[in-house]
Amino acid sequence: METKVKIGNIGVGLIIGGTAYWFQPYDQMTLFGLNIWLIMSIGSFLGATFLMLNLKEKPLKIAMLVSFGVALAILARIIYDTTIWDSTSHNLAPIEIIICGIVTIPSAIAGVYVGLLAKKNIASNKS
Repeated sequence: METKVKIGNIGVGLIIGGTAYWFQPYDQMTLFGLNIWLIMSIGSFLGATFLMLNLKEKPLKIAMLVSFGVALAILARIIYDTTIWDSTSHNLAPIEIIICGIVTIPSAIAGVYVGLLAKKNIASNKS
């Protein structure tokens, strides 16, 4: 059960990162008129909030696994672009991963704590 939860949390992050990072060329920073980092930030917040409401896991564990999933999606895109298309396309790849962490970790942490507050509020209203 524990492994399924981890894979599910990482999977949410992969979907968020994949949506924001895979559907636009590597040299463009917008998708549907929104900055991809904004999409990742909002997605991490909402994904972590949803997971916190539905799972009984530690908040920081959920936040870190969601952010890890987003970073994996970015890393997969970097590997794909550099091996298939152009080996010089991601010259600053480590910085892309660092920016991903700077953007998604605080958003996911905020999301899990909003989810935790909502879960406590729902539980107190039921009793």
